[in-house]
Amino acid sequence: GAARVSERQFPRIHTIAKETAARLGMLQPEVFIRQDPTLNAFALGFLGGKSVVLHSATVEAMEDKELEHIIGHEFSHIKCGHTNLIVITSSSKGINVPVISQLLGFVFLFWSRKAEYTCDRGGLLASRDPKAAIAAMCKLAVGPTLFKQMDIDDFLNQQMVLDQNDVAKLSENLATHPYLVKRIHAIQKYFETDEYKRLVAKMD
Repeated sequence: GAARVSERQFPRIHTIAKETAARLGMLQPEVFIRQDPTLNAFALGFLGGKSVVLHSATVEAMEDKELEHIIGHEFSHIKCGHTNLIVITSSSKGINVPVISQLLGFVFLFWSRKAEYTCDRGGLLASRDPKAAIAAMCKLAVGPTLFKQMDIDDFLNQQMVLDQNDVAKLSENLATHPYLVKRIHAIQKYFETDEYKRLVAKMD
């Protein structure tokens, strides 16, 4: 139920995907668009061909640079081999060994959060625009309409509240994704690093 992006079909998205893959130094995975009113995108595939699926609402809500970040994020999951590990861990969920299964579950959640930080960096390397990266992430969280009412600086102040809330810390440890406010702080810090500047210069 998804349409493949190509030079003739959704050429704008095709150009963005092509440029994103080139910047990340990888072969361009296939990209599909699926009709879905929720803002989301995901990478999938195991060993062989891998692809990225964009929900139609995501494509419609994002500016070009914001889409570069989102596609770059998903391409980074593929480049780093994350989709392979997700398939392996998902296939093992039916096996329940007391204590060991629970420990492996926590390890996977920890890895998953780190993987999201890694791919946020990939998205930033693709877009080269931290404001667009932050806007894309916030739109995914609250939607394009309410995003217009967001005060990013005020939102980032929530970091201090989270740092002092033990329940919030525990909740994050049980999640596959870090809190959005922490991801945005991480993006801003990474943009200022020598590593980011070196990688961008190497790509150019």
